[in-house]
Amino acid sequence: MLGTFVILYLFLGGCGAGVLCVTALWSLAFHGTTSRSQAQTESFGALKARCYGIGFAMLCLAALCLLLDLGRPELFFLLFTRPTWSILSFGSFVLLASLLVSGFLAASNMLYMPSIRAAARKIAEVACVVVSIGMMTYTGIYVACVEAVALWNNLAIPALFAFSSLSAGLSTVFLVVPFVQGIQLLEGWTTALHRVHLGVLCLESVALAAFVAAAAVDPFAEGSMRILLGGEGLGAWFLVGVVGMGLALPLGVEAFMALSKRSLRLLPVDALCIVGGLILRFCVVWSGMH
Repeated sequence: MLGTFVILYLFLGGCGAGVLCVTALWSLAFHGTTSRSQAQTESFGALKARCYGIGFAMLCLAALCLLLDLGRPELFFLLFTRPTWSILSFGSFVLLASLLVSGFLAASNMLYMPSIRAAARKIAEVACVVVSIGMMTYTGIYVACVEAVALWNNLAIPALFAFSSLSAGLSTVFLVVPFVQGIQLLEGWTTALHRVHLGVLCLESVALAAFVAAAAVDPFAEGSMRILLGGEGLGAWFLVGVVGMGLALPLGVEAFMALSKRSLRLLPVDALCIVGGLILRFCVVWSGMH
């Protein structure tokens, strides 16, 4: 079954892909405008370099967790030299593509490489968006394809994990923002990004409700649901960690900011949102392995 290393892989791979997806989309939109100033460009360049570096590092850690879970990591090359028509092979190639693209973007933005033209970076960022979406969705498909576990064999899990990954990725970017010099010049962009986060949290809430509802009506998932929601099982972790920290708290803060049109930098809330995403994966996986 799925061990701790796989759970960490699902979280780090999804969150890292979320960071890369947000950064690449923001970069494409930012460089597509003509009204940006040189100071704004420099500030965003510093932010972009750090986010690409963080996203790439997360994917590297995710790959390491996957290798450690294999038992014989020295045979990892068989995943690529002898691929099969399986979800595991598909995920391996998606992870490899994500590592290659994000590694290129991290290096080209963090290091001085004048030989790399802007067009090449733009193409890489478009590819980054595609493979990142694939990676975020795959983390849920990987679990949902286990037909032997009724709780996991749920059509809502791919969407739930994808939106959770994107939310964690946005929160990670928000954690980086205050530490970039001149970031106040990008306040309009960060405000728009908070509204995007509000929408993602709403979609994640719908996906979570759909997941719970589908599992509740499945008689084969009854035992897992007792562990997931029961007081003697993971109920407290699910309600406090997933619903409270991962959804309700950041959703309330983002809604307040949108309605009051105020910009708040509540780093603990973003940190809790990320932790909530990790707890979500532990709760779903552990409750299914009873």
